[in-house]
Amino acid sequence: MKSWIAIVPVCLALGSVAGSAEEPVADAGEGKPLVSKITEVTVYADRARVVRTAVADLAPGVGKFAFRKLPGWIDEGSVRLAVSPATAGELVDVEVKKTYLARPEDEDIRNAEAAMQELSDQLGSLDDERGVLEAQARQLDAIRTFSLEKLPKDAVVREIKVDEYAGLVTFIGNSLTGIAKARRELDKRQREKRPELLARQRKLNELMERSQLEQRTVIVTIKTAGAALPAELRLTYMLPGATWEPVHELRAGGAVDRVALASFGVVTQTTGEDWDGVTLSLSTQRSTDTIQIPELEKLLVGPRVPAGAGDKFRAASGKFSGQIKTWNTYNNPTAKQQEFVANLDMQQAQQSVNLIRFERLQERRGTTAHFTAAGIQTVRTDGRPVRVLVGAEQMAAQPKIVAAPAVSLNAVRTAELVNSGKQPLLPGHVLLYVDGAFLGATETDFVAPGEAFPVFVGVADSVKLTRTLDRKRSSITWSGKRTRMQVSFLVSAENLGDAPVALQLADRIPITETDEVRVTDVAIKPEAKPDTKGVLRWDVTLAAKEKKDFRIEYTLEYPKDLAQRIAVPNLNPADAAASGEGIHAKMINDLELQLK
Repeated sequence: MKSWIAIVPVCLALGSVAGSAEEPVADAGEGKPLVSKITEVTVYADRARVVRTAVADLAPGVGKFAFRKLPGWIDEGSVRLAVSPATAGELVDVEVKKTYLARPEDEDIRNAEAAMQELSDQLGSLDDERGVLEAQARQLDAIRTFSLEKLPKDAVVREIKVDEYAGLVTFIGNSLTGIAKARRELDKRQREKRPELLARQRKLNELMERSQLEQRTVIVTIKTAGAALPAELRLTYMLPGATWEPVHELRAGGAVDRVALASFGVVTQTTGEDWDGVTLSLSTQRSTDTIQIPELEKLLVGPRVPAGAGDKFRAASGKFSGQIKTWNTYNNPTAKQQEFVANLDMQQAQQSVNLIRFERLQERRGTTAHFTAAGIQTVRTDGRPVRVLVGAEQMAAQPKIVAAPAVSLNAVRTAELVNSGKQPLLPGHVLLYVDGAFLGATETDFVAPGEAFPVFVGVADSVKLTRTLDRKRSSITWSGKRTRMQVSFLVSAENLGDAPVALQLADRIPITETDEVRVTDVAIKPEAKPDTKGVLRWDVTLAAKEKKDFRIEYTLEYPKDLAQRIAVPNLNPADAAASGEGIHAKMINDLELQLK
């Protein structure tokens, strides 16, 4: 019979405990420390949900147990505790207490300060000695100057005794030599002591900084009425420092009639805890969102509060940002610290991309996705990417060649697929392998189960495409404030190979959504009907060495300043493609330049 699990939210309480870096001494009120292990992890775009399990031997009465040494940046509001089986005991209270990686005693800090001050005093004493030497040097210089001034006067009034001045010169020389020697000795002693002073300063700083590196202890109070019974305690919490992105691999043979598509999640984490042998899940959902039945709400006119403005997880993220590099200093060897920082920077950059990607997925397709990684996984807290398999499918493929000379003069081989799996494909990179050789990378959009989608699988080198403006049948004229442009494009597709080729050729004519622009005199040969976007498509079969021509003609009438008015300054290519305005302005400008 399946046992019920009791779940209660925590009651938050902040306190502090003292202890050493290796094994902090538990406060008397913390209860019995538990030996726990991370067993389950769910990774979101910007955080992870961690489940720790521990076995507690419950005795009759009220007992306290402690999950200790948890990261100092866990989201305290997300902490939950479950007891299984529920009959084992009643949860009375759950507290979260602030602890520290190391809380040095006052005596430790005093000793470090005293050691540093002792060396500072010794260096100060050497500075005093240097001051005395400098004073002696100045006195000798004064005597030398006085002697040089007195010598001419003595030569006038009396006979100069050479021995008298020779003794003075010898005295000054010997004194200066002694002072120079003493200075060198002082320099040597100071050079020897300064590294030790820096080392003692670093030790003091480490003690002070280490005392501020927070940890958390979760204290559980359980009341047991019956006989002693072992029970499983499941602690759940969220914390920042983790992200993941979807990546796919498509492998096909040369015929491209069947493909193997594998989906992976690339996980990186710097949460401060290793995930060793865990059940790993990946989710596109915002962990702070609530799932509700769709209902119409008020139609808000005016500014809306930005999404996530009330996200209480920000406090945990702030603690993570403020302490993770200090954590790195004390938990990683010096040789690994620089690598950790580099991985952390890359992780945070990728996290920003993933947040946008998953938010767009929810906005555009109104859905989220949840995946479970195959097997048991291990992800170290070093920021290195770990790729885990989340799905693999064999799919029938319909090979196809498509060509759009207005965009590219390369005909492209594609595989038309249907997602025959039970889970969706997420937007992300697709790594392409044909006949075992790496072809390159492309992108895929969201694909629901049962939905059809195309995938790029290479360039059809045997097909040559051209698209040129036929100047003889094209012209441009101006009348008042209007421009009239007659355009004729000649498109050709040629099969350079020795076998027949079937392809779908696409081109386009302009469309207008405003009365100030008119599109007239449309002529298409061979005949084809444009869709609502103005796109034309021909299904073409080319025999070996055969070439076929296609012609697209139309007349545009528009205001002279149209291109300037619709051009968007500093518009990047991605935004231009989304809006169409930048592309249309460039097209008109290019045609006008060619026809002038």
